[in-house]
Amino acid sequence: MRCLPGGGKHRYLLEVALSENGGSRLLVIGKNPSTASASRSDPTLGKIEAWARRRGFGRLTLVNLFALRSPYPRDLNGVPYEEAVGGENDAFIRQAARRAEVILAAWGNPNGVDEARYARRIGEVVLLRKGMDVRALGMTKKGYPRHGLGWKVSRVRISPSPREEAGGGSGSSWRRGVILL
Repeated sequence: MRCLPGGGKHRYLLEVALSENGGSRLLVIGKNPSTASASRSDPTLGKIEAWARRRGFGRLTLVNLFALRSPYPRDLNGVPYEEAVGGENDAFIRQAARRAEVILAAWGNPNGVDEARYARRIGEVVLLRKGMDVRALGMTKKGYPRHGLGWKVSRVRISPSPREEAGGGSGSSWRRGVILL
């Protein structure tokens, strides 16, 4: 497992080798890092890792909308926006997206994060990955991509990309401007 940086207030990237025999790279974009590190898993990472292993992925990379570490998303409101996002976060997201064969959005509902702050950050990340095929393992009732903790390990179906869902259009049925292509 590789975690960047190795410690501190922010985590920009967490990579897990799932197979010694290769396999495709899965990128998961979450909300914010909790307690997982290069030496310790957490419930979200455990659930996502189990799902990815079951599907035969060779490598799992986790990045987040916000890089500030906290098990409580509402803590993202108590610091300046730029600190919650993290100065190097966008570069790590772009780099990880370029290397991934499959990209899944998994940031879930705001759960205490200020709605305007959350919408702003989602919009910024949507622009970062413009032209990339991002999917989700279902949507919440509020229209956000289901959070990794809500994934069922046995669930096989990945939601179609907005392009497929809308017949090649803008993906307007994916609410909140989450994944527009």
